[in-house]
Amino acid sequence: MLGFLDDVQVLELTHSLTGAFCAKFLADQGAPTLKVEPPGRGDATRHEPPFLGGVPHPDRSTLFLAANTNKRSITLDLTTPTGRDLLRRLVASRDVLIDSFAPDTLVQLGLGYDTLRQINPRLIVLSITPFGQTGPYRHYHSSDLIAQAMGGFLYTTGRSEAPPMGTVLEQTAVVTARNAVVALMGALLRQRLSGQGQHIDVSIMEAVVSTPPNFIHQYSFTGAIAGRGFGDQTVMDGMHLATSDHEVTLTTAGTGGNPMVTWAAFLDEPQLLDPKFSSRQGRAQHWEALLAVLQARLAHWKAHEFMHAAMAQRLVVGVVQSPTEVVECPHLAARGCFVTLEHPEVGPLNYPGPGFLANGQNPAAGGHAAPRLGEHNQEVYSGELGLSTTELAMLRAAGVL
Repeated sequence: MLGFLDDVQVLELTHSLTGAFCAKFLADQGAPTLKVEPPGRGDATRHEPPFLGGVPHPDRSTLFLAANTNKRSITLDLTTPTGRDLLRRLVASRDVLIDSFAPDTLVQLGLGYDTLRQINPRLIVLSITPFGQTGPYRHYHSSDLIAQAMGGFLYTTGRSEAPPMGTVLEQTAVVTARNAVVALMGALLRQRLSGQGQHIDVSIMEAVVSTPPNFIHQYSFTGAIAGRGFGDQTVMDGMHLATSDHEVTLTTAGTGGNPMVTWAAFLDEPQLLDPKFSSRQGRAQHWEALLAVLQARLAHWKAHEFMHAAMAQRLVVGVVQSPTEVVECPHLAARGCFVTLEHPEVGPLNYPGPGFLANGQNPAAGGHAAPRLGEHNQEVYSGELGLSTTELAMLRAAGVL
């Protein structure tokens, strides 16, 4: 698979979704990415449900299948001297190493950055941990929900009278992975110019804090603290409103002046011209009356028809689409957003692309699905490192591979 990064050799030593997703961003853009997994069980995410077919299997975890496209997999026990020696040989020809081990783990194994850069001065090591390589929390364990709590998100999300509400589906892992890729792109540019690598220390907590939620800047700039309940009274810019078939969300963005004039004309509803609705403060104060007026009108619409009609008038509307509707969305289909990749264990899988087109094409097209555990052992150890079939058999018997 060719792409923007087809000359960037990546070695992935991760056991977390954050690290795997970071490496996936590179692999999906053509970077030859070698995933190193422990013998036997492999990456921990291989054992995370749900599983295709409902039966636990290391090649059927939907989480693993989603986060490991376009990679090769080898097995290697880094706790053995032979395993560490083989890794050093692999490092010699790599541009990037991504790891998610606890701080000092690789140092204790004799694989810390100071050691690896003597083997390969160009090597960029990117370490992803919950709280970073330094600081009093550096050895603490964490999770997606913990990162949201520690990063301030839980303090401000949810309704004012309800407990904090976290976002779902490992969003801090995605945010951190994207931040890490940005750092890597800068490090790769420096590597190309100077021939030197560096160690990038990525903290999941800091990635959450640095992702611009306005409440952090509101406090760091002014000292004001935002609480939960932002969407409690924002009928036009926060609530999901029912139509005859689906929910939609409306916004006053893009209408200019008094947005209710535009909405009143579109909905043919003069009640929206009431002066009490003309300002954001007024709409918040009289939100129940505004909600009643809007719901009465929306009850006569189907969601997608409403969206198309409103957007044609430059009003901003979104349909709360189900996963089925997203996958079958005609707009995404027209852009070739989804690609089908064949997996030898589970068959064809429908993957979304990276979110952009390059020269009009989806860069994910022509890629391959997530690898089976140790699928590329012979290809790498024999083809790249020159080990014989007998040596491979001995390493497998010893539990190194």
